[in-house]
Amino acid sequence: MEDFSRCLNSTEDVVASGQLVDEMKEGLNSLISRLSSIGLTVHVLQNRAVVTEKDELRTFNVVDGEAALQFVNQPEHADKLICFNSERFYCHTEYLVLRSQYFRALLNGAYRETNMDVISIHLPTPGNVEAILHFMYSGIVDGGLLETTEIFSTIQNANFLGVDELLEKAAESFSSRWKILAFSPLFRRSIVDSEFVGAILELGTKNDVFNVGDKLRIVMLWNEEEDQESNFPESSRLLVEYRCLENTGIADLEWALDKKPRLFNSLQQSEFRVVYQRAIQDSSRVSEKMRANEDKIKNLSQCVRTLTRQLEDVRCNRCQLFLPRAAMKTRTCIVSRHPGEYVVNKGWSCCRQLIKRSKGCKPVSLSRHCISLNPRSR
Repeated sequence: MEDFSRCLNSTEDVVASGQLVDEMKEGLNSLISRLSSIGLTVHVLQNRAVVTEKDELRTFNVVDGEAALQFVNQPEHADKLICFNSERFYCHTEYLVLRSQYFRALLNGAYRETNMDVISIHLPTPGNVEAILHFMYSGIVDGGLLETTEIFSTIQNANFLGVDELLEKAAESFSSRWKILAFSPLFRRSIVDSEFVGAILELGTKNDVFNVGDKLRIVMLWNEEEDQESNFPESSRLLVEYRCLENTGIADLEWALDKKPRLFNSLQQSEFRVVYQRAIQDSSRVSEKMRANEDKIKNLSQCVRTLTRQLEDVRCNRCQLFLPRAAMKTRTCIVSRHPGEYVVNKGWSCCRQLIKRSKGCKPVSLSRHCISLNPRSR
């Protein structure tokens, strides 16, 4: 036994090799042989070793997955009758200790329940016991356990029974739907402990489901009961441990300060330094964007004024017809409603009064043709 433990510890410092793997196999085989010699047998389910009593007369075999569901609440091969509140279930010790820390400690021989046929257990909330037993037997989560109306009962009962795998799946589901679940009045310390909130923050960060300020809002909505002496110790720990202030906007921080101002009194000043530095950077970035937008607005306004002036009509005092100002400054001769003619190699004759020789079409010289140009008044 000691040789096998020493072999396992050496794997942390030595690169795995063929010789080391062989030594581990020999140590494992030796350990299994010793367990068998004292009347125990080893079952391996989902990389989990379960040691149970060996009984040659029994035909009961520990299986995993959907095949294990056939034994849920079945009297055949059951060795315990457990009363969960007012519900009674036939249970098998081999499955109860598989995923529950509570039953692993209760039925390991140190308590009288080990030799009792009928055991009474008072769970925090009734109603979903059978679905939790399904998970303890098979490792398969019933979808009803994680529904909005049942997830808080699942959290309470799974936490009481020490079913860590079910709590992890519930935390993963909670992190993806926190905007709905976190506003429930059941999301408080008496039902959801700080370890579960920490799992929500960790899994949500790992799966990249949080936006800026979401982690801070989750801690604030957790609604930890105010403690006059310690002053929100668990909330303060969560804020620091999971770095909830690092990716928090100024608006979210103002909301949190308004909701629980006393919570932030326990935090060190250094925790707010990153928020202050980011606020300065955001302010500089916003000011730069505003200056860029002001330049764009100024240029666009100038362009609009220029176009407006170019499209403005002016009137010829001699022919009393209107002509766009742009036509007077460009080389276009196509002007609607303005009489005139174009002669090849001679140019444009406005009102048949003056011919301006030019290359291509060019309007007449206004200084020689019109006495003045008045803006069009309608």
